[in-house]
Amino acid sequence: MLESCWNTIGYAGDRSCPELERWSHCYHCPHFTSAGLSLLDREPPEGYLAENTEAVAIAKEEEQVETSGAVVFRISREWLALSSQVFVSVLEKRIVRPVPHRNSRMFRGLTSLQGQIIPVVSVRELLGLEAEYLTEEEKGFRVYSRFICVDRGFGRWIFAVDEVFGVHHYSPDALMDAPATVAKAPAAYTRGLFEIDGKRISLLEDELLFEAFNRIIK
Repeated sequence: MLESCWNTIGYAGDRSCPELERWSHCYHCPHFTSAGLSLLDREPPEGYLAENTEAVAIAKEEEQVETSGAVVFRISREWLALSSQVFVSVLEKRIVRPVPHRNSRMFRGLTSLQGQIIPVVSVRELLGLEAEYLTEEEKGFRVYSRFICVDRGFGRWIFAVDEVFGVHHYSPDALMDAPATVAKAPAAYTRGLFEIDGKRISLLEDELLFEAFNRIIK
């Protein structure tokens, strides 16, 4: 048998092979199959195993570098983030109904989302963040352009933010330690810091934050 008879007298050649009429195409011929299987029996080229072992090792190391997602937002002058696992949605301006004898600086009232009544809290007040500068025309009212709805599996909460930067990924192992004070926020609420485009983001500990939400309405 010619080593690559399919290229000379076979379907890709002059088609003079007497077996071609029987098999209609070289792909069906036992000679073609045998030649293909023989490729698997060849000795690997020098350095082949070492190169592939190194490539597999690098791939495994890359797989081990895990990242987590977080929703980044701004309140006052502080950039903050919460795990994307507790994020539900970003909402437009909403009507917040006060609750008689229950409202406070941290608990603003209730709002409706898809027929569900959800408490509205102030992360700004909870973390002690300074209010943004307001002009004379803006004094007396505050219009928030965005609200964030979050849920950790035990009920939803909504709070106002000044800007939403979107979902970004970070490496948990690369988080920087939070200083004793992040703005005026207790360090206990901050898991760590990471940077995006020169912005230093404070990643909030969602478990502690939700516990604080529950204390607000008790």
